[in-house]
Amino acid sequence: MQHIRLLIFDLDYLVFDCALLKVQALRQSLISLADAIPQNVRLPDAGDAEEGFRDHGFRWTRHLEIGLGEESLEHLQRVYDLNESRLVEAGAGGLFPGIQEFIADCRKISVSVVLGAEASRDYLVSVADRHQLESLFDLALGTEEFGAGGADEMLEEIMHHAEVNPSETVVLGTRKQFFQAAHNVDLLTIGCGWGVRQHQGLTDADLQSLTLSQLYPAIQKADHLASQYS
Repeated sequence: MQHIRLLIFDLDYLVFDCALLKVQALRQSLISLADAIPQNVRLPDAGDAEEGFRDHGFRWTRHLEIGLGEESLEHLQRVYDLNESRLVEAGAGGLFPGIQEFIADCRKISVSVVLGAEASRDYLVSVADRHQLESLFDLALGTEEFGAGGADEMLEEIMHHAEVNPSETVVLGTRKQFFQAAHNVDLLTIGCGWGVRQHQGLTDADLQSLTLSQLYPAIQKADHLASQYS
């Protein structure tokens, strides 16, 4: 590659295979609220968790339509966060096959690789510790650390840390809002589909890679695009 010097990866559904983990954490969290949920309500499954995360980010449980009031949903979020971290620490979930090798290959050609996660700090630390991500990525930040600034501010901080320009950076993710945040700071995006069931949201990215084997060619296309603006 001639121009791209920095790749920014989201975490869930892209680096970390979290689909079953999220459902298990949710089911454990709903036990204490079982009496408050109407019997005719269908409990969320892995597809609902993915859709919730795609639409609302790591606070997706606050938006569940399962017959609970705002106070109960806030309680559910707190319990869910705790159960999710416990499951991660117990070994639930895992990195997608091939992702470690891909990132290692990028670093061999002097491309910085950073984890810029749509995640809480506690969750990010739990996953990073359990799967030794500190040895895989040059830096790991989560959107929760930036408050109202969210992903936009996080992406700018990552570029500042890596000492690169927007034209030298590519953001990889699965969420429409993540792509929008990247576009707000003039970054190219790649929608990655190997960890998600629904691919329609990936069309908001500049390029797509539905499988990990398609990712490097997509980055090469981004590198060619970057050359037109550098």
